[in-house]
Amino acid sequence: MNATTRLHETRDIGLFLTGSGLWFICVGIQSIFLPWVLISVLHASPFQFGVAQMCLMLPVLALVIYGGYLADRHPLRRLLTRLYLIAAMVALLFAAWCFQGSLSYPMVLIYSLLFGVLCAFCAPAREAWLNVLGQRQLQKIVTINIGIEFGIQVVGYALGGLVSWIGVSVMFLLLAVLFLTASVSVARISTTTLAKPQSDLLTETREAFRFSVNHPVIFPVLLLNGLIGVFFLGSYFVVMPLHLSQLPGYDASLLATANIVFMVGLIASIATLVLAGGVQSKQRTLIVSCLLASLVLVVMPCVFNRWLLLTLLFGWGFLGGIALSMGQTLIQENAPARNKAQVLALLMLFFMGGNPVGSLLLGTLLEYWEATSVGVITATVMILAIAAISYIYKLWGSHYDHINSAT
Repeated sequence: MNATTRLHETRDIGLFLTGSGLWFICVGIQSIFLPWVLISVLHASPFQFGVAQMCLMLPVLALVIYGGYLADRHPLRRLLTRLYLIAAMVALLFAAWCFQGSLSYPMVLIYSLLFGVLCAFCAPAREAWLNVLGQRQLQKIVTINIGIEFGIQVVGYALGGLVSWIGVSVMFLLLAVLFLTASVSVARISTTTLAKPQSDLLTETREAFRFSVNHPVIFPVLLLNGLIGVFFLGSYFVVMPLHLSQLPGYDASLLATANIVFMVGLIASIATLVLAGGVQSKQRTLIVSCLLASLVLVVMPCVFNRWLLLTLLFGWGFLGGIALSMGQTLIQENAPARNKAQVLALLMLFFMGGNPVGSLLLGTLLEYWEATSVGVITATVMILAIAAISYIYKLWGSHYDHINSAT
């Protein structure tokens, strides 16, 4: 590969990661901005708040498989450019509405649903295109991308916290500018994919699911990501905030600090993997990181010292970053080129679909048991499930020839 080709690849990856980073800055902004609007401006009830948060996730769960199907059939540069542009137009429309009047609860629901739909189509296209652009150094690029997706949301947290000073309409305008910049960035990428013949959605989905279920690596990795979604994400969104509220001197800044520390831990794991040049045994690294992260679930509810708890959250984020990087790299390497985006969509479905299940499950358990007991139950189930999956599918000692084909 000559220097000119390497330069084009580096430029394309940089533009792709820029667009991805801008998108996830917007995600970070919205994770602060929209809850603040619901609570402080609209004075939504807990039920209304839950419904609004659910509206962000439901379209993803319902449409992500179809999003993967479209990503497998359409040129990825054109598809992702248009999706980012549509996101900018939606945010601009809501900025105009807010300039003319106040934001209402139904408007928040509409925006949440629209953004959820865009996420369902963006995510598979983004992951499939990442495989095309970074196939020569896939583990490194996937690891960096995960670090950007999660770590850069800290910037969004900070910008979202300015909403009480700059106002709702200006915040929507800021989102529009960021989405538009992301669209321009990915439109400048020189590498894309060719359009493919249309085929039956159900047939393609069955083919992708059948391939994934029968694959010795993909299916157990999907199961492990489902467990991460249920028990780790559920603990992150339910157990951790409720435990923090029990600490002396608790306020909103402590919750923000905890989120930032977790993300810093995740970024640190990404930096470690990149500097180390990746790992050889991705399956074993995935299993060990999940087992160690499970132990944090036992210890965390027992710790009431603020600094020790933040240290645990840093370690939990570090382990989470490793697990996510290994899981996604394994799927990227083994998914077939024909319907790679749909297999990646299955990964997102298992991972993100576990979040609402875990939140409901752990919230219910906390109604009847102490947090320490819930931590032991969660960790025990997680460890036993990891051991069972690893044993049944021989994941620990398996050797495979990955596909890693983006064409």
